[in-house]
Amino acid sequence: MSFWQSGTGITPSGRPEDAFTQNFTVIPEGSCAEAMIKSFTLVEKENKHTGKIDKFYMVVWKILSGDYKSQEVTQKIKCFDGKPEQIDRALNMLKLVMQLCDFKPTHSEAPKDIELIPMLNKILSIKIGEWSMPKQDGGMMEGNFVRECWASGHLATETGIKAEVVHRPTDSALTRNAKMPDLDDSLPF
Repeated sequence: MSFWQSGTGITPSGRPEDAFTQNFTVIPEGSCAEAMIKSFTLVEKENKHTGKIDKFYMVVWKILSGDYKSQEVTQKIKCFDGKPEQIDRALNMLKLVMQLCDFKPTHSEAPKDIELIPMLNKILSIKIGEWSMPKQDGGMMEGNFVRECWASGHLATETGIKAEVVHRPTDSALTRNAKMPDLDDSLPF
């Protein structure tokens, strides 16, 4: 194999559009696209906020159509911990993805990474959502998640509308207490 033969078998063109990385931005709420499962793994990692071990399935989707073609979106399927209703919804999502990929587990235990391999490279239609949360420095973190999964071709490819982030002031003891002592009064001690 020649050094100049790429991993996909295409001869390098040297054109800027083939050489530069796209600017990956947050995908607008409600965007729909065809997407391929790039990876599907069982994740077990320590939560740095709680110190507990989080266990969930992580699906990485590569978008194949529309304005955000080639971007990746992750989907966490949290079917091990949480409220019973959340676990039920997550188990239903996991089973739905498996059914859409024509995957049938061979046992009743939680599937392991090696068992999930047959779902790689499967193409489905996905609807994307946005998330945001305040950072400790006062800024906002934003990202995407997979809101819905459908059979390939079920959803028309379309770009959604950017969700408006509403910044709410943080409560403090001074703002929560309706009756605060006047700090100009003399102190009782």
